[in-house]
Order: sequence, then C-alpha cells, then structure tokens
Amino acid sequence: LSRIGDELYLEPTESGLSLRAVNSSRSAFASFLFAPLFFQLYEPGSAGPDTELFRCKVHMKSFLGIFRSLPSLEKSVGKCLILLKPRASRLVLQLHCKYGVTKTHNLAFQECERLQAVFNTQRCASRLCAPARVLSEAVVHFPPTLAEVTLGTGPGGKISLRNYMEDEAEPSKTMVTELWLAEDEFQSVAVAPGSQITFCLKEFRGLLSFAEASNLPLTIHFDEPGR
Repeated sequence: LSRIGDELYLEPTESGLSLRAVNSSRSAFASFLFAPLFFQLYEPGSAGPDTELFRCKVHMKSFLGIFRSLPSLEKSVGKCLILLKPRASRLVLQLHCKYGVTKTHNLAFQECERLQAVFNTQRCASRLCAPARVLSEAVVHFPPTLAEVTLGTGPGGKISLRNYMEDEAEPSKTMVTELWLAEDEFQSVAVAPGSQITFCLKEFRGLLSFAEASNLPLTIHFDEPGR
C-alpha cells in the first residue's frame, strides 16, 4: 500500500478491517480486507440506523514506522491492539511485548470520505492471466525512472510491453524498450485484436512484488484507454 499512496485509509466494517490507499492523481487504488477470523478479537464498533461506521486516514509513514522492524517485532511482541477513538481523533496502536512491556502509539487522523474504486471487470473487452513471476521478469528490463508502460497485443496473439511515447516525440531521439511475450507464457489470454492500454509502472511494480512474494497469479482486465 505504501507504494501506492502517502495516506492509509482505515475502515472497520462488519465484514472486516479494510486498509486502502490511492495515489495523488487517483489513477491507482489498492485495497486489503482482513476478515474478522484473521483477528483474535474483532469489534467493528456500532453505527446508528442512519449513520455509517467511522472511517479515517493516517499518514502512511507514521503507520509504517511502528512496524518497521518485523523480525524483532515477531520475537518480542505477543499481540497488537488497534483502537480507533473518534472523539479523541486518535488511532491507538498498542504492542504488548514480553516481560509485561506495552508500547503505545497515538496517531492523529483525519476523517475522510469512503474510498472505493468503481469498476466492472465483466465489461472489459480483454483479459490476461499469468504468474506474477512472468510479468516481474518482463518489467525488469525497463529503467526504474520510467513513468508509464504500454501493454498491447500483436500478431500471433503475442503480448507486448513497451515504454510509452507521446505521438509528437521524435522516434530517432527516444530510446524504445519493447518486450514480446508469447501466448503460451500466460495461463489464459482473451484479448481484443489491436487493443492497448497505458498505465503507471511504479504502482504496477509494487503490485507485482506483492503477488510474486505471495505466489499469486495476476489477472489483468482492460478495455479502451480512459475506461
């Protein structure tokens, strides 16, 4: 989430604790839902008949700072208690450590609107599914400073990745990196001929690193640019 945005949105619901982030241009969004069974104890609070449960956002760096040394935390911390205190405008995190030591962190927060991306994968004309490792090895060939990459289709069902170029850019003065992936490298391919879409590479790399570490396949749905 920290690779997506600078603020962390927390929203306790009946179905679990939602952690979300969005980038500054609102072109990338990520959401993780921790179901009640994930916790030893989960109490989302109560809301009135005409009101919703409270939600807030905190600075990502402040939140990450509490968990910055995971190996030592796993050895010394028995449990973590997260308390949302709307009246005090504080998010309280308590680390209950060995030998009766309790570390308490009080983070100031802001109330916020509900953060939810609106999309319908069923309406997308193209769909790809591949192991995260395949796409991770592909984007390695692009420079770290590259802002955007274009995913497209070519002859023979091949999938291409290339650095995005403005139409008016002179090709002779621009270095082009282009990579072709065969259809058999994907688990499934259903792509509209001639389709292509451009997106931010930084957020895509963050998603790939998580998916690869979790050994998860990646499914990509896309349609016309701008949708």
